[in-house]
Amino acid sequence: MDIKSDKAMQTTNSFSIHRLLLMFKQSLIINKKRFAIAISAFSGILFITLVWAQASVNFSNWGEHAYVSTFVSVFLSLGISYAAFSFPAFRSKEKSMTYLTLPASTSEKFVFELLSRIVAFIILMPILFWVIANLEGVLVHYYYPELINYQFSYGKSLTSFTKDVDVKQVIFLIIQMVLFGFIAPFTGGSHFSKSPLFKTLLTFSIIVVSYFLFSLFLVKAFDLLQGLSAGNKGMHFRGNREIAIIMFKIGFTLTNLSLLAIAWFSLKEKEA
Repeated sequence: MDIKSDKAMQTTNSFSIHRLLLMFKQSLIINKKRFAIAISAFSGILFITLVWAQASVNFSNWGEHAYVSTFVSVFLSLGISYAAFSFPAFRSKEKSMTYLTLPASTSEKFVFELLSRIVAFIILMPILFWVIANLEGVLVHYYYPELINYQFSYGKSLTSFTKDVDVKQVIFLIIQMVLFGFIAPFTGGSHFSKSPLFKTLLTFSIIVVSYFLFSLFLVKAFDLLQGLSAGNKGMHFRGNREIAIIMFKIGFTLTNLSLLAIAWFSLKEKEA
């Protein structure tokens, strides 16, 4: 009896692709109506929003920048909200007990939430936006020919934004912004049971404000600005742009990895 229980425990603690796929299948079966309603509601609201935004600029003044601004606003707002409510079973004690006793390992549950809350959204939402935006553009252009820029393309939009800057730097900043913007609320959803989005935003606001005040204190206390303007005196980091970019990359990467580690250990602690 003990040997069987030990084998079952070892099986549950190991990572299984088969069990992970079963979790996705079960989630689709249970939430298929909810997904259909959510996609339909999003499509309708996006369609109306695009028509209203184009009408507000008399259709003729609508262009690639407007498409991208709308996409970024919708993408980030929905993505952050969706990621913040990861691990939805933790919102109540009853569901938490049922979720924690599922025959799946901690790593499978973590990967399932990461894929369904962040990766799937990053892949599927831009596709859905592209379909709705182009469908809306064709229909509106039929009735309002003054809407000239009615075909939306991510390639053309990115080119219009990056024609005067370094493309690699822009892409890097976009990727890091999206990852941090989604991973941070994802971590908050794994840690906070009640109001995860509000508590996560409050926590990071306190951290950012504290960091800003601490940096301002260091600048004033050690007179760093005067050192920078003096040339060789004090910190002379501004002149080397490549090193600065590398440091930002390392900082963003470590931050995102640290947040994922916090989310992992938070789930691990709840199952202990």
